[in-house]
Amino acid sequence: MQFFWKYVDDLMGKGLEISVLLELLFYVSATLIPLALPLAVLFSSIMTFGNLSEKNELTALKSAGLSLFRIMRPMLIFIVFLSAGAFYFSNYILPIANLKWRTIIYNIQNKKPTFGITEGIFYKDIDGYSIKVEEKNDNTGELRDILIYELGNNTGQRKTIKAESGEMLKSASSDTSDHSKYLLLKLNNGSIHEQMSPNGKTKVGAPFQKSFFKEAIIKFDLTGFDMDEESEDLFKRDFEMMNFVQLGEALDSLVVINDSLARQFEDNVLRQSVLLNPDIGRGPPSEDTMNMLGIEESSRVLDTLIDLSDLKKMEYITALTSAQSKIRATKDLAYTQSVIRKNRARSLDDYRAAWHKKFTLSFAIFVLFFIGAPLGAIIRKGGLGAPLIFATLFFLLYYVLMISGENMVESGVIDVWKGMWMSAFILTPIGAFLTYKAANDSALFDRDAYKRVIQRILRKE
Repeated sequence: MQFFWKYVDDLMGKGLEISVLLELLFYVSATLIPLALPLAVLFSSIMTFGNLSEKNELTALKSAGLSLFRIMRPMLIFIVFLSAGAFYFSNYILPIANLKWRTIIYNIQNKKPTFGITEGIFYKDIDGYSIKVEEKNDNTGELRDILIYELGNNTGQRKTIKAESGEMLKSASSDTSDHSKYLLLKLNNGSIHEQMSPNGKTKVGAPFQKSFFKEAIIKFDLTGFDMDEESEDLFKRDFEMMNFVQLGEALDSLVVINDSLARQFEDNVLRQSVLLNPDIGRGPPSEDTMNMLGIEESSRVLDTLIDLSDLKKMEYITALTSAQSKIRATKDLAYTQSVIRKNRARSLDDYRAAWHKKFTLSFAIFVLFFIGAPLGAIIRKGGLGAPLIFATLFFLLYYVLMISGENMVESGVIDVWKGMWMSAFILTPIGAFLTYKAANDSALFDRDAYKRVIQRILRKE
């Protein structure tokens, strides 16, 4: 529903078939699995071990000599396979789903409204025509009392068509080389009122022509009305549509390109500038400057080096003005380069974050399982009540940490790997602590245990 509200303006009024909407929902639903799967693992593990603990089955298993880790082993094996499947899904299936739904949305956004005539209202979505019908049969496509205004061209020629009935027929062009489609409107028992172009020399009224017909066919060009599947190529190079191997190759290419552009900028600035030592009035450029410029460039500098004190007043002013202009140009170039470099760094961070995302989903399933399973054994509650509350709280903590880490990466506050793994860094110690407590039969959420501790403290005082 959130997705539909976001794109409601693009979907409304396009006459989309239900199959297109269902396909769009299918691919969008696939993108929600990275959120739904960790929550499902957390909730199911809390619910399962809560039921075992509430019915004393967990106590019976422990009394038989089985440790908590031995009891968790079958589920842990299942979680291993589930994590492997989650990685496969995130690496191969999710990029395809992102590509498909973005392509569909792009095609819908660039798709003209369909030929959806409403009774009694002029339809103007076909260029050059305004169409009105009094009655319309959606099942047979039959129209009654048709009025068509053909707007013509800049010559001023206008045409009005009236017909008692008609029928809409959509068909492909007979020319196999022409892939555009047309809407054929078959008209019966009508007339054509045509106003010819005015005579510019005599400035008299334009001639009027009227003709009748029993049957006529008007062909409307529907180019742009159908969705173009070739638009997938527009998104294939986006980082969300790549697997981790492709992301690694793209990252290597981006790093090489960024380094090359940075060196090119440094060389350009160096070629346009002459670095002199503070004692330039008393000697040639410094040795470091000569080494930096190179032999040929150093010779050119020495040959063209002029002392400002030897210049005339106008030459002096001209030299200062030229130097100021060059400094401003170099400053603007440096500012532009800094903005471009920030954008490149942001793009590089996006690719790195997408690479880390391929692994964070699988690891999150592991961490949330080791939070949910011991937590269910500790709270000793099954069903949908307490497990749902605890699952929601821990999932919100996981979600807030994940979104906060991604936002900090986008803002450039922290490194990419720190932001993408921040939720794992914080939740892993919590999972280890809960697993330790559950393995030692700790009454972590037992109110009576805390009351006894408080009473013991009060007695000592």
